[in-house]
Amino acid sequence: MPKHLVSINDLSKASIEKIFDLADDIDEKLKNHQTIDLCRDKIMATMFYEPSTRTRMSFESAMYRLGGKVISSADTKATSSAAKGESLIDTIKVIQHYADVVILRHFNDGSAKLASENSLVPIISGGDGSHEHPTQTLCDLYTLRREKGKIKGLNIALCGDLRYGRTVHSLVYGLAKFGATIFTVAPDDFALPEHVERRLKSEYGTEVKKFKKFDEQLSAKDVIFMKNLKKGKAVKDDVIEENLFQPIPIEYFDAIYVTRIQMERIEGTKSRHESLMSYLVNKELLEKAKNDTIVLHPLPRRSELSYDIDKDKRAAYFKQAAYGVPVRMALIAILLGVTEDKIKMTFDKSKDCILDEKCSNHNCITQEQENVQHKFIKVEDVENTYRCFYCDSEKIVQN
Repeated sequence: MPKHLVSINDLSKASIEKIFDLADDIDEKLKNHQTIDLCRDKIMATMFYEPSTRTRMSFESAMYRLGGKVISSADTKATSSAAKGESLIDTIKVIQHYADVVILRHFNDGSAKLASENSLVPIISGGDGSHEHPTQTLCDLYTLRREKGKIKGLNIALCGDLRYGRTVHSLVYGLAKFGATIFTVAPDDFALPEHVERRLKSEYGTEVKKFKKFDEQLSAKDVIFMKNLKKGKAVKDDVIEENLFQPIPIEYFDAIYVTRIQMERIEGTKSRHESLMSYLVNKELLEKAKNDTIVLHPLPRRSELSYDIDKDKRAAYFKQAAYGVPVRMALIAILLGVTEDKIKMTFDKSKDCILDEKCSNHNCITQEQENVQHKFIKVEDVENTYRCFYCDSEKIVQN
């Protein structure tokens, strides 16, 4: 059976580290202009139903640098038979005979999972709706490892649109795997989805520290938490002093991960976009950060990340984009089995609970595709709550 990557949860920490080790080796060979022909005679198909610059081009560059070939559909929704009403399932069942691996970006949540169920060749998600973007997370984690030397124990601030931004939904799980401390900075309308928080807690034992603004006044308990964190002490309840209130101190963060508002996925964008202006990461804010704090952004950016820090040594977002090539080269090589490196994939299988209920997420792929059996997984320790097998959205089902 082919190995697919549709969620960062498909990969264990050990598997991710194997990908990174191979990426290190590949990156060194690229710098030395060495030929890498691991994928000679292999073909990759890129199917993008949504616009893309970095993901599509870095995947295509990766395959060419591996000695393989690429067939590409950069606007699949408009230029393929999807425009004639062809279903994703039928498209995949055809394309699998034309290529050895398929990179899929789709506007529906859970589309990559559905594609993987109907493909004889590896499916790699290039982002599906507001659901996940696992290979972006590989690039993010790899950047942290390269630029900071480690991931465990880092204090990471995730700010911006955390509700609709698929990169963050994958990243929080990846950070939890590696033992980072996660802070979220977002207004209520853009907070991390509850089902993501719940899964973080139930499967990784991780809870995020949530704030609305960088200048938000901390509670006394939060101040104690961050004081202990800075001193490397175990975080526990301390005696609360009323005079400890203060703004979120930027100097606590080892990395600031900025995301743009996902205007294409929400309504009422103008007013909500204005509410995010306080997340502008600029020179003034960065002056308060540590000298070795790095700023990350999956790009493209809008007004949330100022151009005036591009030349700052702590601005790592263009390195982050560049690392996408060796990381994706390593991933392609491993999934195609052309290297000695082997990884185990972890999928939701035996816990499937088949229900006659439709997914409550209006953008779930099951809402768009006919003849798809709706599958849900019971959420542990939460009564009558089930998680969609495809998009991970939760719903309450009364027995």
